[in-house]
Amino acid sequence: MAWFFFLLLLTPIVAPIAMVAIKEQRWFKKILFYYFPKVLRPLSYQLKPINVYYSKLTPEERKRFEWRAYYFLNTTNIEFRNFKGSKIVNFNAIRYLIASVATQMSLFLSEDCFDAFNRIIIYPEDFLSPVANRMHKGETNPAAGYIVLSYKGMKQGFATREDGINLLMHELAHALWLENQLFDYDIFEPEALTRYLRIANTEMDKLQHEGDHFLRKYAGTNREEFFAVAIENFFERPDEFKKELPQLYSAMVNLLKQDPIKLEPN
Repeated sequence: MAWFFFLLLLTPIVAPIAMVAIKEQRWFKKILFYYFPKVLRPLSYQLKPINVYYSKLTPEERKRFEWRAYYFLNTTNIEFRNFKGSKIVNFNAIRYLIASVATQMSLFLSEDCFDAFNRIIIYPEDFLSPVANRMHKGETNPAAGYIVLSYKGMKQGFATREDGINLLMHELAHALWLENQLFDYDIFEPEALTRYLRIANTEMDKLQHEGDHFLRKYAGTNREEFFAVAIENFFERPDEFKKELPQLYSAMVNLLKQDPIKLEPN
């Protein structure tokens, strides 16, 4: 536990230096990606079959999607632990899936998204969290710059797309929220965030004091969990979300600068 708090104290000192280095690296890689396509070919042949969202984008948006997914993969160490003896798992497909979902969520936001998280650790099943000292399906740690996921939990999230429960989206949403809160760059525009928070606070109060609500009760835990649950529903069942909570849905559209309902297949 001591190391965790030590890292947390160092974050305001180390983070600005790290961000400068990251931005310089991104600038160089972006030039290579756009002007030397034969060296860094886009990922369209991997992304199209695993992400319906990608297929609905315009050609220009797809190029942006490919760049950001490429950069995410190139700067994030995705490691698999304790998979020995497990059933055959396509590790590359999981990497592309994670990058595509992170890109889907942040496509129209700052390119700084997820810069504070350079490591994703995946276990076959639920894992013991060293911070909470209990079994978890997912964990996001901004002090150490990592996200931890259960592969089983990830699979369950994509098995049923209409329930508004998706572990990968949930933990990536935590990462975005914490970046905006803790680091010296904005993920969300302040005015959009203010409007979202006003509406979210009202809905959290309803969750805590009323029985029936479109979002599951866990969203009432705190602002961070509310945002993560809202993200899951925003992308998994946007039509129902908009029907049940039109003001919150509109605030999410402004916050994320996109509306999944308006995307048309190309």
